[in-house]
Amino acid sequence: MPHRFPCLIGALSSALLMMAQTATVLGDSYVVKAFSSTAAGDGSSPRHAVASVDQTWFDAGRDRSVPARIYYPTDSAARFPVVIFSTGLGRSRDDCAYLGRHWASCGYVSVHVQHKGSDEQVRQGSLRPRKELQKAFYAPQNIRNRPMDIVFVIDQLEHMERSGAVLGKRCDLTRIGVAGHDFGAQTVLTLAGEVLPGKTAMVDPRVKAVVAMSSPVPLGQPLSEVYGNISLPCFHITGTADNSIVATTQASQRRLPFDYTHGADEYLVTFYGADHMTYSGHLRAANSSHDAMFQRLMAECSAVFWDAYLKDDAGAKAWLAGEGIRAHLAATARVEKKLAHSPLAHSP
Repeated sequence: MPHRFPCLIGALSSALLMMAQTATVLGDSYVVKAFSSTAAGDGSSPRHAVASVDQTWFDAGRDRSVPARIYYPTDSAARFPVVIFSTGLGRSRDDCAYLGRHWASCGYVSVHVQHKGSDEQVRQGSLRPRKELQKAFYAPQNIRNRPMDIVFVIDQLEHMERSGAVLGKRCDLTRIGVAGHDFGAQTVLTLAGEVLPGKTAMVDPRVKAVVAMSSPVPLGQPLSEVYGNISLPCFHITGTADNSIVATTQASQRRLPFDYTHGADEYLVTFYGADHMTYSGHLRAANSSHDAMFQRLMAECSAVFWDAYLKDDAGAKAWLAGEGIRAHLAATARVEKKLAHSPLAHSP
């Protein structure tokens, strides 16, 4: 899908890519950790060297395997907050690696979870992959199993910590955030309080904050009931061309979880021209020219959000609540905020 604002994005690309190559100082006390696509440990920003390891756990109670890829800092023996990423429909644990690497480089253990039944295997080898993806998206067992996968992964991390596993010792499980793209966004919002069809709730109190990217919206249900119980800080990300490829959610509706959530600090970033494939990356080169810019900004701003709500960094909170985030994104995005626990008023 071509971008709908090519002139605007083209004019901004060079300046913003240059901006993101070095740490940006915005405010007196907070420095945004710059995204880097170079190899970890070369001395450039971000600050931590990063490695990854693949893990597949087995949930005997559900007779279900749960593959994951864990990104973690390698140059410190400290304990780090944990971010668990729920991959999107038709995706694998390989997806959105740029987020895992960047978050780990900023001092987090990032666990990217693949969900059987709605992962890449659904579309591989199919003559009608879109139809198979639609079936997987609406299948009740997948809607339930996905948040249960995340709960199970947290359980496994706790077991690793208790057993004295080296990686388990690096996880601070009192500070857990969850993030997701597409179907994964619905998955993590469910753990924060989104009510599933049938009025099913699956909140996990161990989760402290959420990043939801391109959230699908269950139209036809009372949204005040669907989202009204969410009481965790949430950072919502979408784009002006973020129309669903297999479901029904249109770009203009991606903001609805933000609109209907009122119990905590909420942020909404809408990137001009970003579409549904921007997050994972377009397969066609003709459509991918601005993916790197958008992904860089998503990674940087979401890391600030984690600093604010998992590390309780006052400077990061001020950067988000004030003008720091708008200055950093410049004209690439619209930023909206609802600060439930801040003296600063709602900022459109």
